[in-house]
Amino acid sequence: MNENPKNSQPAPRAPILRFGQVLGQMLSETDAANEARVSGIPRGPVTGLSRVDSEIGHSLAPGLHGIHGAPGTGKTAFGLQVAATCRFPALYVTCEMAPAELLRRHTARVTGTYLGRFKSGELNRAQAEKLAQKAIAEAPDLFLVDATRHPVGIEQIRQYVGVAKENASGDSKGILIVIDSLQSWAEGLAHISKDEGGFDGKGEYESLNFAIQVLRTFAQTIQQPVLFISERNRDSMKSGGLSAGAGSRKIEYGTETVFDLDRDVEAQGNSAGEVPVALTLSKNRHGTPGVKIPLFFNGALQSFRELTSLEAVEAASRAADKSGRGRR
Repeated sequence: MNENPKNSQPAPRAPILRFGQVLGQMLSETDAANEARVSGIPRGPVTGLSRVDSEIGHSLAPGLHGIHGAPGTGKTAFGLQVAATCRFPALYVTCEMAPAELLRRHTARVTGTYLGRFKSGELNRAQAEKLAQKAIAEAPDLFLVDATRHPVGIEQIRQYVGVAKENASGDSKGILIVIDSLQSWAEGLAHISKDEGGFDGKGEYESLNFAIQVLRTFAQTIQQPVLFISERNRDSMKSGGLSAGAGSRKIEYGTETVFDLDRDVEAQGNSAGEVPVALTLSKNRHGTPGVKIPLFFNGALQSFRELTSLEAVEAASRAADKSGRGRR
């Protein structure tokens, strides 16, 4: 191995700064926040859920953001809905679900057509195409990376970010990257070269730590949000919480926000087929952590929505009644 320093680039060094030297950056960020407030145009990708956006600083900050939840809480549906409605270009890296299935789910949400109808055979080709084209038009700047067949490293993602921004409508400088899921993406890194961002070590824990560090560095380097979907560990399958992500404690320490989705299995769905799901901001560097936001999830339409004022009052009343019964 040639270790001649003349043939290698020096490693980047962390700078030492006084507060006065970062004042310019702080004021630039203040200007951007003020401009976004005055214009009504968010400074970065949003979740599309007004209460959630308000709690996290009105947009997803540059850096890592995580989603986890028990099976059936709609983790992929949440990530896909955010990608489609974030008001910026989005790059969705799917490591588990086929792109055609994601299109079906997106179409179900946008058109209000039950997901099962696309699989039952009751829709003919022309009907399905008409619905899909309508849904496609609603998210023209959503780009999919199919990592279900071939693993994709961070360097390829970096290239695709450039492609997405170049081909997006408008001149947006921002973009949202979604990784579905973190564990599957990390597993794939063992099958690509180090030059492409691969991992040559051993063990699930080590590969997951490597993946988190790579994504965090990438997000900070390009100054854009990266939203990953994480599996839950077995001990936290029901309880959730900040440390519920499977495989590594770096999941909670390396993130800006952690969205924790929980469904009360005893709660009844409403007449529209929606079930209550609580979104807890288990970690929130840009607002108050621990805030719980009630949502409705419709599995047949793969959609999340916030509660109306009346629904929120009724939900709070039910929660109070349940809490009172528990103390008796």
